[in-house]
Amino acid sequence: MTFNGGAMSGGPEKHVSKILIVACYFAIYFIWGSTYLAISLSIKTTPIFLASAIRFVAAGGALLLIARFRGARKPSRPNLVIAFKSGMLAFFVSFGLLSWAEKILPSSTAALIIALEPAWFLLFDWLFFLGPKPGRRIIFSQLVGMTGCAVLVFGEGSSTYGGASAAGYALSAAAVTLSGFAWVYGALLASKSPESHKDSAMASGLQMMCGGLIFAVLSVCMGDLSRTTQISTESWLALLYLIVFGSVAAYSAYIALLRSQPTSKVSTHSFINPIVAVFLGWAVAGEAVTIYTAIAGFLIVLSVAGIIRQN
Repeated sequence: MTFNGGAMSGGPEKHVSKILIVACYFAIYFIWGSTYLAISLSIKTTPIFLASAIRFVAAGGALLLIARFRGARKPSRPNLVIAFKSGMLAFFVSFGLLSWAEKILPSSTAALIIALEPAWFLLFDWLFFLGPKPGRRIIFSQLVGMTGCAVLVFGEGSSTYGGASAAGYALSAAAVTLSGFAWVYGALLASKSPESHKDSAMASGLQMMCGGLIFAVLSVCMGDLSRTTQISTESWLALLYLIVFGSVAAYSAYIALLRSQPTSKVSTHSFINPIVAVFLGWAVAGEAVTIYTAIAGFLIVLSVAGIIRQN
């Protein structure tokens, strides 16, 4: 998922070294692509609310410190209100649904469904934020991507996976789709609102912190703190990776690229991420790559590429 809040683009800034640019592309291509597997590993032995609370409170706090160190002003009350609204959608609802779904879905399948976010951005921008109406070619690309999702759900999910029924598989796929909807609406709400903090790190840090605090309250209410001794080393390491690399490092790389590279190039991560996720799911977690996965992956990547090219 792409972090999108506050002032995310501001035109090219001063020259950035080629080595740094390559490192930044590596972060948004491969680190973000690996976060789906990391989420799956983190919730193996960690309660979902607790895992998300730790991730977003820590990462949000780090971004807030970075923003203040760079000289960003303190947030105003309107900044906090819009951060709470967008953070609740983009982090609490979105990642809550995604984490719950990955208890059943392979991380690669979740990544392929999430890859359709560029389509939802265009559609939601038009429907809810007075954005331009998508053209015929973009609509066609969206339909191609939805066909890919249907292949995943009705093909891959026609048999049981991980002990879940076909209905459970389909419900989890629907949860990932709703996760994408919540992320996109929350991100658009933040980026379109004049009340969002103008510093991108401060804006996204506030959103993460708000989402993380909601997770933390629910986690405490559910007694998750008493289960911390059951968390495996693997899950702790996955959480640490999500905080340091998946949230702070990759996000910072994304902002640096938006300020020095054409948006059309930066947005190519949308169809690289699912390829990385499918490969890592197969190579590290032993997730099966079936004919349905291959067909769906091809259709979804083709769809995203078409949308980015037309946009």
